[in-house]
Amino acid sequence: MNSIPRALPLLAALLMLTPGAHAATASHGGYTATDAIAFQWTELAAGYNAPIAGATRILGNNDDSASAAIDLGFNFTFFGQTYSQAYISSNGLLTFGGGTTNNNNANNYALGDYMNFSTQPMIAAAWDDWTTTYSGTDGVYYATQGNAGSKSFVVEWRNTKKYDTASNSNSSPVTFEAVLYEGSNAILFSYLDMETGGSSVNPDASRGATATTGIRDVNAYANGNYLQWSHDQMVLLDHTSVLITPVPEADTYALMLLGIGLVGLATRRRHPRNANLGLT
Repeated sequence: MNSIPRALPLLAALLMLTPGAHAATASHGGYTATDAIAFQWTELAAGYNAPIAGATRILGNNDDSASAAIDLGFNFTFFGQTYSQAYISSNGLLTFGGGTTNNNNANNYALGDYMNFSTQPMIAAAWDDWTTTYSGTDGVYYATQGNAGSKSFVVEWRNTKKYDTASNSNSSPVTFEAVLYEGSNAILFSYLDMETGGSSVNPDASRGATATTGIRDVNAYANGNYLQWSHDQMVLLDHTSVLITPVPEADTYALMLLGIGLVGLATRRRHPRNANLGLT
């Protein structure tokens, strides 16, 4: 259970949000998502194959590949399970417990569908058939940032292109990222440039037209533990972010409300009514 001091700022931030045009709510699994937040971006590269200090580049010149286990630098709770490592796929995925190296992960599914190639818990920032083998592409960068208790794990898919078996002459690279937050266990997706162009073989995949975005637990097909933000919809606009947060449990929520009440009471005691009226 999160402590009141850590949970209160998150609750306050959520209360200030207004519903987004594509607001989504999880009916199972205990998560909610919103795009009614300011665009946030953490850049991990200074240029081609040039990670900033503290960042690492992987999966350059790769297609349908996944990394080895990568330390997050903190414990992250996801659908009730706690993980300290994650795997990064070139196709816009993060998974826990194992990588998704099977070529089937290039074919994005709806997150509630049965998947015969992987049962790992997954975070889909923009799950699509991306490649870094074409001219003008770069790779995937990751870094753990921040201080103990408030760290973040950032993954940037930088200048990756939609795979096209015929030609990439008309395609443009896209750049997007996912951020995992210590303590709150929130997940942020941010989209810097999602315009891909198209070809005679592959239609325009811009803005998530052929991608899946959201989160999925083990055996989500059976237990319904997933939150799908989009599937083959052009809603991943440039310079937008999507925030996914765990819904507080009932007892945690009650404690947060109690904390708010105590803060209000303390404020009233420091500022008695007569003082507010300017009376002696």
